[in-house]
Amino acid sequence: MILRTLSLLRSLQGASQTADEARGHVQQASDYRWLRHELRHGVLKRPDARLADGTPALAIALAYPATPQRLSGGNWPATTEARERCHVAGTHACRAAGAPAYRTLESLSRGVAEGAIAVLRDAARFQYLLDRDALGLAWRRPEGLPAALSARLVEPGTDTGWFLLTLRVPGTTPPPHLTGAWLDERLDRYRRILPRSAPQ
Repeated sequence: MILRTLSLLRSLQGASQTADEARGHVQQASDYRWLRHELRHGVLKRPDARLADGTPALAIALAYPATPQRLSGGNWPATTEARERCHVAGTHACRAAGAPAYRTLESLSRGVAEGAIAVLRDAARFQYLLDRDALGLAWRRPEGLPAALSARLVEPGTDTGWFLLTLRVPGTTPPPHLTGAWLDERLDRYRRILPRSAPQ
């Protein structure tokens, strides 16, 4: 099963690919699918944000309780003032918010079960976000969260605060609803317009 996945990924990319590279693509696809699923819990934070390359973007915020387990995954300062000055970006932002890690060779079987083309496509979407610094995470006290987001949280507060994950999506018009399909469409449209080095 693992060898078949490697073979599929190699043939799709037209180049030799190590197990580590294939595993990296599977991890990126897994991170993107997690983010895609979480999007429906988010709220629009800023309609006038920009990506690192200057592309107009919509900033979407998601909140997660900063549980002791999540806090233990990073070197977070003890004081609230120092925590609020910290910032985590990219893949580390997703991991701190609770995205699962798939870094075993056995996870490559997902490439067969879900389709190697789909894995590469989702990995490329996630790489687009990474390349344009579109993911960031910060620690916030409950009162420091966006008002629209606080109203939607199941848990009104927590003694350890909240992790605020911000995702910037290319575009200028907010959708009626935040959905994974909308995220796919936005990223695919701008990935076709702008130069990219991620695998297709």
